[in-house]
Amino acid sequence: MAVWLIVCHGLLGLSGNAAEMPRGSALFGLTNLWTLRLTISPEAWKQMGGHSGERAQTGGLFGGAIDSFFGNGNGGRPGQSRAHGGAEYPWATCTFESGGQKFTNVAIRFKGNSSFVRAPNGLKRPFRLDFNRDAPGRSFQGVEEFCLNNNVNDATQMHEALAYDLFHRAGIAAPRTAFASVILTVPGQIERQSLGLYTLVESVNRDFLKQHFDTKKGLLLKPEMMQGLDYFGDSWSGYAGRYGPKGDVNPADAKRIMEFARFIQEADPQEFGERLKEYLDPAAFTRFVALNAVLANIDSFIGNGHNYYLFLDPKSHRAQFIPWDLNEAFGAHPVSGPSRDQMTFSVLRPQADPNRLIERVIADPQFGPAYRAQCAWVLTNLFEPKRLQADIDRVASVTRRVVFAESKRAKADFERTVLGTIPPTSGDVSQPRHDREIGRDSYHPWGFPDAVEVDNIPLKDWIAGRYQNVRGQLDGQVRGKRARARLSN
Repeated sequence: MAVWLIVCHGLLGLSGNAAEMPRGSALFGLTNLWTLRLTISPEAWKQMGGHSGERAQTGGLFGGAIDSFFGNGNGGRPGQSRAHGGAEYPWATCTFESGGQKFTNVAIRFKGNSSFVRAPNGLKRPFRLDFNRDAPGRSFQGVEEFCLNNNVNDATQMHEALAYDLFHRAGIAAPRTAFASVILTVPGQIERQSLGLYTLVESVNRDFLKQHFDTKKGLLLKPEMMQGLDYFGDSWSGYAGRYGPKGDVNPADAKRIMEFARFIQEADPQEFGERLKEYLDPAAFTRFVALNAVLANIDSFIGNGHNYYLFLDPKSHRAQFIPWDLNEAFGAHPVSGPSRDQMTFSVLRPQADPNRLIERVIADPQFGPAYRAQCAWVLTNLFEPKRLQADIDRVASVTRRVVFAESKRAKADFERTVLGTIPPTSGDVSQPRHDREIGRDSYHPWGFPDAVEVDNIPLKDWIAGRYQNVRGQLDGQVRGKRARARLSN
């Protein structure tokens, strides 16, 4: 039988009456660990794209996606972020077992970009599961859809869960998480193979909007690779590809987003200060930016210009920023330099590239001081080393056995960066964790240098150092380094 653990931390602030708890409350929690068994038929596995061997045999099923997003190794800029040059990864079905429950014909597909191609050994891929897709109304523990993220860029395998927890504590609408030990079977090919530890992440969908904004209506966007919110004129056709609408877009919502983008770019300073609150909540936005900055979360809105959702609330007609894909928080963006350098990135100039919205907010005589106050609030109330270090210990006590069983590399990474039981420089510290498939295909994302420096600093040490550095910046005693989205900038 599947084993799962639940503690009260993930349910703080909720009523003791289960009927009043949000959907999925039993599934999610900072120290919840589930065992998930996935059985995929050989035909479905091939349909999905298979493991590392299948990719070569199928003529590079996902090659176009990787080239279009990351470039072809010859200096190409990012383009489409979806698989197959703009289409989604293909859906298939699986049998899902966990917590004493068994479901057949559960929709499953791969997900991700770098996390997909950099999967250790070609098997520990990231997945998306949808219980409702082929069986309307079906859910697991009250949740219809979630992601299984493979923690590929995170030696601790807990950055994402810890970071989302901080966004929740900050009062920002954000996905909930749990951990999962995933066991894969493809009859005749893979028999009950333990893939290791995953972070289970709630999907941002209409149920998420209902929980946080009390509506399933409104425009949900997932912008990609824009440093700020770019203005592309007065025709929505120029926005759809870059702003990534999730569903149909009505003319009024399209007009509002275009007006907002134009306002950011063209409003004079006085108008910007007076009217920004018409388009977003300045307090919520400055807190969102401040927390990303303190976390040195460069693979986000403040850096690469992606990994977030934008929701246009149909009641207030204001935009809300929702964080996404936080596995490279805590200074773990591999192409921004060693994490020890990212520990010193500026919070007073948090944007890694020009970002018109952030720049204007910080330059404004009202919003700029408010942003600094938010940074101080985050440092005092959320990013407190002793509290975070205690959270790390609690998570480690749950995930350790799964990580240790995953691979020698995963165990050594965990010992170096979480437990501190071996020196950061001992053993294999090479990065990134390319598997043989990537070496064979000459995978080289845009912006990746030939060698990625990783110093394997223990997470607790990074947090303590970051706290002191940000405190020094806010006190005027330390000058933070300019954040870099890529080593080449």
